[in-house]
Amino acid sequence: QEKLAGIRFGKRNEPIVYPLRDEIGMLVEEYNRMVHELALSADKLARSERENAWREMARQVAHEIKNPLTPMRLSIQHLLRAWNDQTTDREELLKKVSHTLIEQIDSLSHIATAFSNFAQMPQGHPEPMDLVEAMKKTYNLFNESYPGIISLDVPDQPLMVMADKEQLGRIFSNLIKNAVQAIPDNRKGEIVVRLGIKNKKVLIQVEDNGMGITEELKSKIFVPNFTTKSGGTGLGLAMVKNLVEQAGGIVYFADRHDGGTVFTVEWPLMP
Repeated sequence: QEKLAGIRFGKRNEPIVYPLRDEIGMLVEEYNRMVHELALSADKLARSERENAWREMARQVAHEIKNPLTPMRLSIQHLLRAWNDQTTDREELLKKVSHTLIEQIDSLSHIATAFSNFAQMPQGHPEPMDLVEAMKKTYNLFNESYPGIISLDVPDQPLMVMADKEQLGRIFSNLIKNAVQAIPDNRKGEIVVRLGIKNKKVLIQVEDNGMGITEELKSKIFVPNFTTKSGGTGLGLAMVKNLVEQAGGIVYFADRHDGGTVFTVEWPLMP
């Protein structure tokens, strides 16, 4: 009775030693068989959980590595286009692109170092940041290469928040990239990026004229590994949600009245 009451899944359950083959012996035999099967099941579950954890970590690392590669690719494409067109500001552009590439290479190095140290994604280091300047930087990268229209609506004055520079760039890049991917190939994309203030919080909005989100998919948008795009990892919006909530903000989305989606981030404004 004590042995039965003490059975726990995932811990070592001792078998009972009973030498006789009577009715109690049959009961003890069944108990010992159950303890053995329970141990096997616990081992299989633990192995499966470890494998799933490493798969998830591999997906996250791949996603984190791809984030810096996007602005690097866009910057180089912009530079090549300016060089081929022999624009007058190509020397200045070369300096800007070089600065961007160095920043993104540092970001990749930071991710690799953090992964090697106990396989953890890099922790944020919040500091005072101007959201307007940070958004302009990300907007310019996408605006130079996107064939559709990307509009930027930001206030003239700075909007200061506490944020990690690299994480903020990932949030902006993922939101705009998500808007770009939501628009079908046969439609001219129209994306609007807005910054504003509401109730002592900064509102970051990215609006697209894409296909919208069906009712059955709305509950899964921020779920890790869920994606409606072929080739997507399903971690972009889940990562945005995680980073925003870590900073004390929230992220949500709504349908546009004429189709498309508006993603909104509410970020605490610095006092």
